[in-house]
Amino acid sequence: MKVIVPTIITGAMLVSSTIPETDHAAWSAVTAYVAGNRVIRTTTHCIYERLVSGTTATAPEDDATNWIKVGPTNRWAMFDQATGTQSTAATSMTVVITPGLVRGLALLDLAGNSVAVTMTDGATTVFTRTINLNAGYGVFDWYTYFFSPIVLKSTVIITDLPPYSGGVITITVTGDSTVAIGTVAVGQVVVVGESLYDMELSGTDYSVKTTDSFGTTSITERPYKGRVTVPIVLRASDVDEASRRLVSLRAKPSVWIGASNYDQSVIYGYPKSWSIRVPRALSSQGTITIEGI
Repeated sequence: MKVIVPTIITGAMLVSSTIPETDHAAWSAVTAYVAGNRVIRTTTHCIYERLVSGTTATAPEDDATNWIKVGPTNRWAMFDQATGTQSTAATSMTVVITPGLVRGLALLDLAGNSVAVTMTDGATTVFTRTINLNAGYGVFDWYTYFFSPIVLKSTVIITDLPPYSGGVITITVTGDSTVAIGTVAVGQVVVVGESLYDMELSGTDYSVKTTDSFGTTSITERPYKGRVTVPIVLRASDVDEASRRLVSLRAKPSVWIGASNYDQSVIYGYPKSWSIRVPRALSSQGTITIEGI
């Protein structure tokens, strides 16, 4: 089971982006704001909303009395290490980052037709890959080919980036309409055992369903949290290291890859529970449950 442990992308690591950071006007200490006004702070890359009319010299991120944080700016939503937010653009977007020495890249909650990932070291291109997001799900004969709805992949996983400490990574998403990236997770790739068959995919829906006294049901859609339980096998000599890694990642959101050919087994979350049998032979088996955030 592979895990991409994300590197936090800082302002210095974002070389360029075709998404402007102009969601709202920048906050000013001398402006008189009305309750409901929104501003952005380019230092925190977040949007804030005014709670009380007036003027204050304290920056919004340090003034919970007058301001509330709404969320990340459009440019930085893909880097906020949270689910439920997306960076969007009309028909294409390109971001260029220098995250340091990394081996893995995960793009989650994608929208678009294709993704191109390139890494350069100086003037040399050391990695390039283009992924067609047309999943082809549900197509098994000529009828479904022509008449079934097109299903697009929303997850891209790359775990074989070359190890260049000064590598420059360019990510381009293109489509016929609005394109989006929910999460960019780039970092080191670690292995916690080898995934076995019989993985269990599950989840919890937080939508609210209410039924009145006349039997009419109304539904308020809310987020969904995925979960995957993966049986693993590992060498007896790796039991201590696997246990150590699980403990170290228990509160650090990472990208867990149950099986690379099943997008639904890719979970951005943390190990909720795990068990590894102490072996009597050369190998050991266990089970890891990953819960999404």
